Amino acid sequence: MIEKIRIKEVASYDSTGIEVNLSKINYIYGSNGTGKTTISELLRNRDNQKFSSCNIEWKQGSPDFDLFVYNRYFVQENFSIHNDIKGIFTLGKESTDILALINGKLKEAEKHQDRIGNLENNIRQKKEQIQILKTNFTNHCWELKQKYDENFKEAFTGFRNKRENFMERCLDEAVNNNSELYTYEELNSRVESVFKNSRVKIRPIPEIQYDSSVEEQSIFQSKIIGKNDIDIARLISELNLSDWVQQGHRHMEGTDGICPFCQQELPRSFKGKLDEYFDETYTEQIQNLNSSIEKYERDTIGFFEQYNFLITEDIPYINKEKISSLFEIMNSTFKENMQLLERKRNEPSRSIELSSITNYLEQIKSEVVQANVQISEFNRVIDNIKEEKERLIKDIWRFIVEENKGNYDNYMSNFRRENGALVGMENGKVQQVGFKRKLEEEAIELQNQLTSVLPSIQEINTLLKSFGFTNFQLAESDEQGNYKIVRENGEDANETLSEGEKTFITFLYFYQLINGSNDQDKVNTARIVAIDDPISSLDSNILFMVSNLINNLKKKVRSNDTNFKQLIILTHNVYFHKEISFNKEHGSKKLNDETFLILRKTDNASQITKYEENPIKNSYELLWNELNENPNSITTPNIMRRILENYFKFFGNVDVHKIIEEFPDEDKVVCNSLLSWANDGSHHVNDDLYVDSNQEQNKIYFKVFRKIFINSNHESHFNMMMGNFDSEVEQNDANDEASKEIQEVLAQVAASQE
Repeated sequence: MIEKIRIKEVASYDSTGIEVNLSKINYIYGSNGTGKTTISELLRNRDNQKFSSCNIEWKQGSPDFDLFVYNRYFVQENFSIHNDIKGIFTLGKESTDILALINGKLKEAEKHQDRIGNLENNIRQKKEQIQILKTNFTNHCWELKQKYDENFKEAFTGFRNKRENFMERCLDEAVNNNSELYTYEELNSRVESVFKNSRVKIRPIPEIQYDSSVEEQSIFQSKIIGKNDIDIARLISELNLSDWVQQGHRHMEGTDGICPFCQQELPRSFKGKLDEYFDETYTEQIQNLNSSIEKYERDTIGFFEQYNFLITEDIPYINKEKISSLFEIMNSTFKENMQLLERKRNEPSRSIELSSITNYLEQIKSEVVQANVQISEFNRVIDNIKEEKERLIKDIWRFIVEENKGNYDNYMSNFRRENGALVGMENGKVQQVGFKRKLEEEAIELQNQLTSVLPSIQEINTLLKSFGFTNFQLAESDEQGNYKIVRENGEDANETLSEGEKTFITFLYFYQLINGSNDQDKVNTARIVAIDDPISSLDSNILFMVSNLINNLKKKVRSNDTNFKQLIILTHNVYFHKEISFNKEHGSKKLNDETFLILRKTDNASQITKYEENPIKNSYELLWNELNENPNSITTPNIMRRILENYFKFFGNVDVHKIIEEFPDEDKVVCNSLLSWANDGSHHVNDDLYVDSNQEQNKIYFKVFRKIFINSNHESHFNMMMGNFDSEVEQNDANDEASKEIQEVLAQVAASQE
């Protein structure tokens, strides 16, 4: 069953369009040109490109219902004068046992269809639940992506712009990634070397070398003094004058026996004793001291010069701040040691101990060793950059998997439960579809034993005779399975049928078709019927006959034992509408399975209104309501004509033209123009035909329409039907220049009509 129809951007429907909610029985009333046929043609030919903006919404479980639509296009397609009429396959009535068996199988198939519909609804709900789970998990994954995207964006390449893709990668990695787990800091460090640094290899830092033994030479601690076994040695030692005497001995050279300090003459043997005291051993020790001091100074300064690049150059992985601090401490220590050594040089008898820089040196060595390890790893990465990238990307995703573990476990637990239920439902649906298909195939096999196109000929001919059409009938065509229309003498009657005859036999053909099918395999399928204006060219007697057939069809639709599931009726004829919608017990009240709608065209756009009761109480009242509610429609002049004919002819047996003859000459032109336009418009306005609506012209015709009631002394009736319409009567129209222009235009229109 169809639940809803949406129509827009086609024919008289604008971009807003209309939305129609349908019941089992649906009545849609609308004047010609309001868009009824567009609705019926959408149902008949919904795959047409012009309906691309339209939509038919089916009730759950009923998408395979067949649609049978009667409209003018159906007539054109099935009753062309150049072609035979397609035969209608129907079930024979002779074998009640087989018919009962067919009906039983089809009812069982319907039960399976109901189960399929319920399963589809449950499947849809379950899929929605799974989608909610998936959306929540996707959001959790995306939060991780945003958290680590700045540092790990290279690993996320290809998944950074779409949540669903990132989530799918998370699922895949959770199942397949068993790499070793690294910390964020470790991964970030590798990112720097693999993704961000240059691809030029780094030269290793030379090994730090320094002979620390130059700080520990024994000569620095030794007291250098003269020979002890001469007589002056005891005095020098007791007075601790070795360094003072040594300086004096050095200055005695060239003084001719005069003391360099007191300028007194020295004893003859004194210089010899001093030479003996400061012997060759003493001299060697002094030379050893001086060379040791020079070596210390030379080696230490050389160290500073050799490794100064550690603080002056930008070397990766080196803690330059720490190295600089250590160099400053070492340099300060070196200067202090040099001061001690200078004192030792001046006072050889002094024992000194240098401050070692070895501890600081070892720290520098350690920094260099660590830096070289990282440089070596970096160079190895450069040599194997492709493999390293792949490994790092895998390790990063392993880290993301671990970060996402709680969300993943929760999602998979719920997903397995819900998806298991979904799989069960889908398997159940497949099973029910199989059962239904098997029953339908068995029913078709039985139908093929009984179906024929010949019973339909007899049914249609019987109906024709019962309605008084005896001068033509249907007969089997020369082409097997088709029909043709013939006269009593057997001549082809297709080209000589009147419009009324053609319309009536077409409807009878359609009525028989909905009880069967042009396709032998679809004789008894579930179906929806739409009927659009079946009595447009029929007289009142046939109107009642067609109404009776449709009322019988309504009973079948309301019965749960038939294959008719829904009925949609569209008409512009109020009498026909009353005949098919009248309910003896409920009057104009709407039944639960009914929908009443009226189509109107306002500002050249079709609009639809739903009513809670039957809006068609009587045709005359409806015309006035239409005029009152929608005075600017393209059908307004036609509505005015029909009101005039109903009121003056049907109710008063008065010819409107005779009333106009009694009007003053200046009003006759205006009145005749209205009737001429209205008669012409009523016979030429069809559905889907665009007609420009001139509101000013409608106002002119409305004034003319009102004057007819005023000049015939029926203004009170006009005011009653229009709701005491209050409008000042212009008594001096003939003297008003604008009125003269209007009359001239209307006179031209009337002349063109004649």
